[in-house]
Amino acid sequence: MTDPDPSRNADLAGILGRFGGAVTGRVVGAIDPDIVLDQVDVNALLDRVDVDRLLERVDVDRLLDRVDIDRLLERADVDALVRRSGVPDIVAESTGRFAGTALDTARRQLLVIDVLVARVVDSLLRRRRSAWGQSPSRLGTTEPVVSRDGRLDVTGRYAGPVTRLAAAAADVWLLATSGTLALAGLDFLSRTLFDTAITVDLSTQPWWLALAALAGFAYVFLSLEVAGRTPGMTLVGLRVVRRDGAPLGAWGSLVRTVMLPVSALLLGLGYLLAVVHPDRRALHDLVAGSSVVHDWTPRRVELPPAVSASMLDGSGPATAR
Repeated sequence: MTDPDPSRNADLAGILGRFGGAVTGRVVGAIDPDIVLDQVDVNALLDRVDVDRLLERVDVDRLLDRVDIDRLLERADVDALVRRSGVPDIVAESTGRFAGTALDTARRQLLVIDVLVARVVDSLLRRRRSAWGQSPSRLGTTEPVVSRDGRLDVTGRYAGPVTRLAAAAADVWLLATSGTLALAGLDFLSRTLFDTAITVDLSTQPWWLALAALAGFAYVFLSLEVAGRTPGMTLVGLRVVRRDGAPLGAWGSLVRTVMLPVSALLLGLGYLLAVVHPDRRALHDLVAGSSVVHDWTPRRVELPPAVSASMLDGSGPATAR
């Protein structure tokens, strides 16, 4: 049997809805969320989730369409991400290792030629001595040191004429290049500011020669005093020390720099003395009390295994490293 009054049913439904909402609000308000969450087994709940079915209901294309890539990239610290990835360190390490390997290869080739020339000279002079132990007293060792792959360590051994000539050629090239660039820069400034070109004429302007000599003196002296080697020596892997292997010092650097042109003016005989002298010392080394040794800091100066074996023949036991 139906109720003849529809408005009465609507009023009753509204009263029941309000009553139910009030009761539900009171019940929910009285529930402690922490207590409810403590009773929930999260692992069991996750086990009941069908991930595949859930992913099937996700519209990936629509989700990607709602992502603002530009805004996302603006908020990302790309530099920090690159640094954290370690890519710059890997690139720097690889580049440094490659450059160091290439430089050491060139140095080793010069070193081998130097060793062969020294052995030929010793043979012509009928001079017998320990082939590996030619070094100042403070830098020498009691027995040869060889790596596990057969490379002989000759760090601190006297440098011969070939490596020294290569270092001198590198220094001359660096001086000439830097001087040319300096003159070009001065000429550009003079043309720009004073509309006057700079000309170099030694016949009418001999002071240019004096200026070049002063620049060369400063280049060599300051390099020896500060670093114990010139830039050319650094490139080849040489270092200047006192006769006993100690640092050369300011006075020794000054005397050696002053004596360099003297060795050259004697028809080059001052330099040729390094070929026949037992310690490979030139005239300016003898006067200054200096010696030139091999130094590839921070790496060791090592000869190839074949050359190392020939130098160790008859030298006694070697220390493996």
